[in-house]
Amino acid sequence: MRAVFAPRAGVQAMLDVEAALAKAGAAAGFLAPEAAGAIASACDAATIDVEQLAADGALAGTVVIPLVKWLRGAVPGLEKSVHFGGTSQDIIDTALVLQLRAGIALLQTDLAAMAGAAAGLARTHAATPMLGRTLLQAALPTTFGLKAAGWLAAIDDSRRAVAHAAGEALRLQCGGAAGTLDALGGQAMPFLDAFGAALDLPVPATPWHTSRAPLCRLGGAIAAAVGVAGKIGTDIALLMQSEIAEVSEPAAPGRGGSSAMAHKRNPTLSIAARAAAARMPGFVATLLSAQDQEHERAAGAWQAEAATWGALMLCASAGLAAMAEALAGLVIFPETMAKNLALIDHSDIPDAVPKLIERALHDHDTIESFTKNDR
Repeated sequence: MRAVFAPRAGVQAMLDVEAALAKAGAAAGFLAPEAAGAIASACDAATIDVEQLAADGALAGTVVIPLVKWLRGAVPGLEKSVHFGGTSQDIIDTALVLQLRAGIALLQTDLAAMAGAAAGLARTHAATPMLGRTLLQAALPTTFGLKAAGWLAAIDDSRRAVAHAAGEALRLQCGGAAGTLDALGGQAMPFLDAFGAALDLPVPATPWHTSRAPLCRLGGAIAAAVGVAGKIGTDIALLMQSEIAEVSEPAAPGRGGSSAMAHKRNPTLSIAARAAAARMPGFVATLLSAQDQEHERAAGAWQAEAATWGALMLCASAGLAAMAEALAGLVIFPETMAKNLALIDHSDIPDAVPKLIERALHDHDTIESFTKNDR
């Protein structure tokens, strides 16, 4: 995720959009194919001074202005063909969409790993009795398999929600200076179709320069998924308490120690997931507050939103990756679970428990089959 949202990667994403813009111009008859090819070949961020580009962008008000200047310098004689049909926000928004597409694929990989591990725990421990707890007090008997099945259902729900929100939000942005595609005349629609095809992005009905609700919903879905990881982390941390000792995170050299108490084993992966979950509402609050944007182009709100996405995705990646590792190596102590269950006066497992686990696993298998077909 750091690589996806690295400064040079962001510049490369913008250049990928510029290359696609040139290809669309050629497809719609505005540019010669040779010109589009030369521009696309020049769209390589490897040699750009990223720090200078950022400084120049801060002065100009948008990084696209110095980027386009650099690209025009890279294709002498074709300067007028560069950036034809687009505006700064078209480039930045579509580049963000490309980065989010790559980043969400990483998040979904971690969510799938979490789901697979939870499914394994649900199957293995379907009949492992343990004490259910409500309001942090001893409640009624359950099984660890049902607890894991509850985690699984929440994870799979998040996978669906993120995929649905991404399907709505990850779209081409192209409207020109004021959202009217003024430079394209009667070829605007073929141009848009070619632009979207070049980036494998759907073309929305209208530009969405100041219509940010789909991105807000995507941020909310990601935040909720990290919240699921945080909830599981809370369960694991509580079950790891010394006086409970029913599970343990996977061991690794140097993990979970204390600088002052050698006997301690801290739930560091669960802590990371919980910390990520605690940060997500702040990111989403910024996305929501930035929805209030003026007319066709925003003065400040859009910029606040754009600066939030990289941090949101890095935080989400950290939380989900930590929980994927925790679940994959979680150690279960059935004997301690049985000992703690003896605190109450009966240990009969309700008849519905196996059916509940079976339903969660069936839903998970359905999602996995769809995911494999998509791949």
